[in-house]
Amino acid sequence: MAGWFHRLQRLLRHRWTEGQVARAFPPEVLLRLEREVAHSETRHTGQVRLCVEGGLPYSYIWRGASARERAVALFGKLRVWDTEHNNGVLIYLLLADHAIEI
Repeated sequence: MAGWFHRLQRLLRHRWTEGQVARAFPPEVLLRLEREVAHSETRHTGQVRLCVEGGLPYSYIWRGASARERAVALFGKLRVWDTEHNNGVLIYLLLADHAIEI
């Protein structure tokens, strides 16, 4: 019973924070981040990709997946690795769990 209740609590927290992304990252902040990433990429050969999610998809929450598991899945799905030198970097932010994965 406790596991089911914990999953339900997590589900509610993740659904509640979905709308928080726009508040946490308004357009002017996104533009600044975009400029900072572009500037940093002029100093190295890597490609930096920033991905922000308010909450995990239902399937991830229900099976107890971590932010790291989601970041690894997005790394492949977004083909972050697919650069000339295979040196892409994903910076993943999950607001609901206050998690950062690189």
